[in-house]
Amino acid sequence: METLELAQRLIRMDTAAAGERQALQFLAGLLEPAGFSCEFEDYLPESVRPDACNLYAVLNKGAKGPALFFGGHIDTVPVTPSTWSAPPLAAEIRDGRLYGRGAADMKGGLAAFVLAALEAAPRIRDRELVLHVYGGEEQGCLGSKKAKETISASPLGAAIIAEPTNARPLVGHRGALWLTLRTKGVAAHASMPDKGVNALAKMLPVANRLLDYRLPAAHHPYLGDGTFVVSMLHAGINSNSVPDSASLTIDIRTVPGQKSPEILKDVENIVRGEAAIETTVDLEPVWSDPESPWVKRVRALCGECLGDVIGIETVAFFTDAASVRQLFPGLPIVVLGPGDQALAHKTDEWCSIAQLDTVRKMYAEIIRDWYGF
Repeated sequence: METLELAQRLIRMDTAAAGERQALQFLAGLLEPAGFSCEFEDYLPESVRPDACNLYAVLNKGAKGPALFFGGHIDTVPVTPSTWSAPPLAAEIRDGRLYGRGAADMKGGLAAFVLAALEAAPRIRDRELVLHVYGGEEQGCLGSKKAKETISASPLGAAIIAEPTNARPLVGHRGALWLTLRTKGVAAHASMPDKGVNALAKMLPVANRLLDYRLPAAHHPYLGDGTFVVSMLHAGINSNSVPDSASLTIDIRTVPGQKSPEILKDVENIVRGEAAIETTVDLEPVWSDPESPWVKRVRALCGECLGDVIGIETVAFFTDAASVRQLFPGLPIVVLGPGDQALAHKTDEWCSIAQLDTVRKMYAEIIRDWYGF
């Protein structure tokens, strides 16, 4: 199968609000005949969402020796079709580009690594090759945070996460800590505010204090500085009522040296108990030594495919690499995939068709180099 064909078939499966299991069953149907043992695991209770699941596929399950790992997510963000120039799930081809929701983020990457793995499978006889495809990444890596540790008989040796990187191997990204603050009041008619308790009035002093907060100092030569953004404030249900609830969200991006428990303690001190605090996402930064032997080798192989010298490159957004690193501490991880990350989540999302094939070739070379055939 061509990379383009598989990417198109995946795009045509709506995996924004549901549909994950159907898409993963389709991938398992490709992998199992090639010798992969496939297992599904729900990452949310069936009563919450019955199709919320991960796929774990292992070639030569039970074989010994360090295994190479590929990972990524099947889910996409929602789409408003009326804003697109073509139906977002039609997977149309125009001017050398594949258009559709997920073309860049990241069904193109999934197609490339699944097909590279299928092509290599007959030549890998005595070692494992491990593929993870997660759901729920767009909701804070829900799937990968629930991933199993013991899906492989062999220790993992290295990992590729197939997020869109414009075919450039990236060695790290910032972490994420997302917080939601809530205050409660008592609803009343706005003409009689003395009959109620204004939850927004409780939240505003907290919000003002948070705007003055600065993260603990830490600068990374490639990941830069962390960021702290008060991102959303919401209260009430209409203009003529005293709001009985208010919520505020904070988006924090961290670099090595900035620890979530310390930042959370700072926020708690600022809030002073005046609002309830919920952590919705907590992912550490990812950094792989760019001079480690395998990472250097990947950079060299990608450079050969691109006809370029690959420097030390990173990205600001977080990926499932953060969960994989927490699951397998010390594992060298490279984020590498087709598509421009700047197009992720956008109207008329697209991926270069030529880049789909280039990255599939990169994956094939990385697999060949790892297993020595």
